[in-house]
Amino acid sequence: MAESASARSIRFLAGAVSRLFVVVLGVLPLPWARLLGRCFGHAAYWCVPRIRRVGLSNLDLALGDALSRAEKLRIVRGAAKNMGIVAAEFGHLPRLYRDGFDRHVRIEGAEHLDKSSGVLFVGAHFGNWEWMPAGFQHLGYEVAVVYRPLDDPALDKFIARKRGAGGVMPIPKSYAGPELVRRLREGWAVGILVDQSPRVHAVPITFFGKRTWATAAPVLLAMRARVPIHPSYLVRRPSGDYTMVIGRRIELARSGNTRADLLENTQRCHAALEVNIREHPDQWLWFH
Repeated sequence: MAESASARSIRFLAGAVSRLFVVVLGVLPLPWARLLGRCFGHAAYWCVPRIRRVGLSNLDLALGDALSRAEKLRIVRGAAKNMGIVAAEFGHLPRLYRDGFDRHVRIEGAEHLDKSSGVLFVGAHFGNWEWMPAGFQHLGYEVAVVYRPLDDPALDKFIARKRGAGGVMPIPKSYAGPELVRRLREGWAVGILVDQSPRVHAVPITFFGKRTWATAAPVLLAMRARVPIHPSYLVRRPSGDYTMVIGRRIELARSGNTRADLLENTQRCHAALEVNIREHPDQWLWFH
């Protein structure tokens, strides 16, 4: 169905406001930008009912009666503030490459990496996922990241330009497979966020005790390129800066039964993510 003129106008306006938000906060000192982002996230929590509704629903599914409603609302409120901070910090991404990553982020677990080959990092919409590629680059890798193009072409181009400011290669997920295998075999680092509902390459897993579907794409890529998979995430410290955590490589099952190995290895990837989310639940995007 063709998009109506009013829908196009709303999309254009939303995209323009988003670009202006990123540009304005990108020129502010980082502490001010973070404060404003936190305020925007807090306002969204109260003004957008869907955030509370979906966040609570997901927490009910994941944690059941382990937490009270008040505790769950606190987590959702924290997640909304985190989203605001991530949006505010996005405009500072080019400056992050210029001024030095280690001024704002310390890295733990780099000793787990084998620099003799490429590496595939799996992560989630957790902490500040947009700054993670800068961390991979800081470790000495050429970096590619997989993303889903936005519906607004102008906003999508703007976001891709920001993401690629330091030489990172953003690759649309729709035709990423062969390109990613080639880059991995050449020794690149590739980052994929795996906590969204998959449309292709989906396999059943258990996540927070519930059966659901997850993407097997990272496992397929790693097995084809013969590179290790490492879970990785940025967690915000009380100071406002981050620690980038690189987990030990996920040991991949290689029984010879391709389907069984895909199921088992995808489960292992998501089990690692679940551990991270449980440790800092207010930094995950529960209302996605």
